[in-house]
Amino acid sequence: MRARGVLVAILALAAASCSSGAGIPPAPAGTTSTTAPAPTTSVPTGLTAEDQAAAAAAAAGYLAALADFDWARAATFVTGPPSGFARAHQAWRDGLAAAAATFTVGETRPADDGAGAAVSFSAAVEIAGAGTWEYAGSLPVVRAGSRWLVAWSPAALHPSLNEGDTLRVTRSWPTRAAILAVDGRPIATEEPVKVIGVVPERVEDLEALLSALEETAGIDPEEARAEIQAPVVQPDWFVPVGSLPAEDYPAVAGGLEALPGVLVRDGTERRRLPSPFADHLVGNTGAMTVELLAVLGPPYAATDRVGRSGLELALERQLAGTPDQRVERVDRYGGVAEVLVSFPGTEPQAVATTLDIDVQAAVETVIAGAPEPSAIVVLDVATGGIRGAASRPLTGFDRALGGLYPPGSAFKVVTAAALLSAGVTVDRSVDCPGQVMVGGRRFTNAGGEALGEISFTDAFAFSCNTTFAPLAVTLLEEGELAGAAAGFGFGVAPGLPLPASTPVFPTPVDDAEEASAAIGQGRVLVSPLHLATVAAAVAGGGWRPASLVPGGAAQQHPLGLPVAADLADLMRAVVEYGTGTAAAVAGQEIHGKTGTAEYQAGDQIATHAWFMGYWEGYAFAVLVEGGGGGGRVAAPLAAALVEQLVALEAGSEE
Repeated sequence: MRARGVLVAILALAAASCSSGAGIPPAPAGTTSTTAPAPTTSVPTGLTAEDQAAAAAAAAGYLAALADFDWARAATFVTGPPSGFARAHQAWRDGLAAAAATFTVGETRPADDGAGAAVSFSAAVEIAGAGTWEYAGSLPVVRAGSRWLVAWSPAALHPSLNEGDTLRVTRSWPTRAAILAVDGRPIATEEPVKVIGVVPERVEDLEALLSALEETAGIDPEEARAEIQAPVVQPDWFVPVGSLPAEDYPAVAGGLEALPGVLVRDGTERRRLPSPFADHLVGNTGAMTVELLAVLGPPYAATDRVGRSGLELALERQLAGTPDQRVERVDRYGGVAEVLVSFPGTEPQAVATTLDIDVQAAVETVIAGAPEPSAIVVLDVATGGIRGAASRPLTGFDRALGGLYPPGSAFKVVTAAALLSAGVTVDRSVDCPGQVMVGGRRFTNAGGEALGEISFTDAFAFSCNTTFAPLAVTLLEEGELAGAAAGFGFGVAPGLPLPASTPVFPTPVDDAEEASAAIGQGRVLVSPLHLATVAAAVAGGGWRPASLVPGGAAQQHPLGLPVAADLADLMRAVVEYGTGTAAAVAGQEIHGKTGTAEYQAGDQIATHAWFMGYWEGYAFAVLVEGGGGGGRVAAPLAAALVEQLVALEAGSEE
């Protein structure tokens, strides 16, 4: 189905008999001026070889200038160029949106009327955003004194053009394709609507009309007034002021159509699940901007509606397709006299996503009660597909995918994986003092807590910085911690259609930085999205990148069965009795890790609150930016999220 017919450009070709010479470049030396007496022309009965060559050279010179869009030079090959000569040529270029043109001179023969020669040519005009239009034409060339010159008329630009004709390129865009959830349900789709408009000159009482539009169709009277009274609006224009879904229109049709000045037309409108549903991910559509037009280029025009953010923008060309386009010759009365060439467009393609509408709704419910700024991401463990993600505030950037933060103790999952691979066992006895010096830097636990001799499992469950910092330095060989980070996707660009940050693990320069990195500080940075993939790696036995649109299954980087199993036990201990007990949900087995990540906020040290974990087939990460302790602030939000997911699973089984 094709919709949204749009006029790209209507530019008149100035008639050769225009009376005004304003704006015409000075004629180059040796050419005939428009104010000089007409040159004497001969009427040959035949053409000598010399005449043929001279006539062909004149035609070739004019066409070469035309190909260079050099109207002043073109005038030097024309006899008595009319005052509207340059304007006519610029209108030809603009009317066709000509990006380039090539011309090939053909046969030269005596003119049919015996007055000079006729030089045939072929043209190939590249119409921006459409294709190449090839056509043939012929130039009349006459002797003007000692020279041969083109006897110009609009037909020199295209053989079908008469005085007063115009050329225009029209476009008809297809109906924009839908954005779909993982189960095929629409998230955003184009739906039929009734467009309600006002013709200003037909309005009898504007105030009464505005009041009636508000009562009948819920149209804001002040917004409608602004549209109707906009300075550019002409009295006979159809001014859209609102719309109604097609199925809702019959109930109010009688009242609307009886209002003087109101007209109703069929149209389509982008409808999506109500905000704030996945606002940062799905995005929205709107009027073209100067910046977007510069990026998109032809066949887009300033009047088009396009994707403005999220997937609507990132996958604009897939969702929009390309328009059917045609070059029309329009007569002086505005009628289409002839369709000169047509360029078929391409149909749009729906975008299938990994989003689950119900999971996304659960995420929105939880984040609505979270302190701001915050972010939540939920992944499908088996595929890495993003089932839901949200960020607050809505007016800010997408923290869920694009934020970069120190992970704090949530990174201890990676450090534990490295230590387990190096031979540490979960029941190994380790020390958790109140403080420790590593590489000349002092490390402490939250609140200065000292637990003494405990198991490695308990050190993980209670997030002992003073255990993990020295163990990483003393037990791991150079590069082993970095290797473990790489195994969890650090340094791997997300590869999503939307902007998403690459997690950072810089090579530590000394023991102090290695110890800091081991507890998720120093220069280590992650996004909530990436931290969710770390949790998913433990749940699924290996790391794979997240995805937002289905594609080939991403290769998994296995952790190794013993390591994955041990990490699962460690993360279970965090929720059962460690720093993450606030994430517990009765009757559910939840695995997780808290993180309290320090950062410099002005002259103060503040902390981000993290919780990452998994339940059943879902992995997730929760961030409260500058929120404080992960166990106190982020873990309860994780519990609320799991409760929502439990309810979803229970509902799907009924």
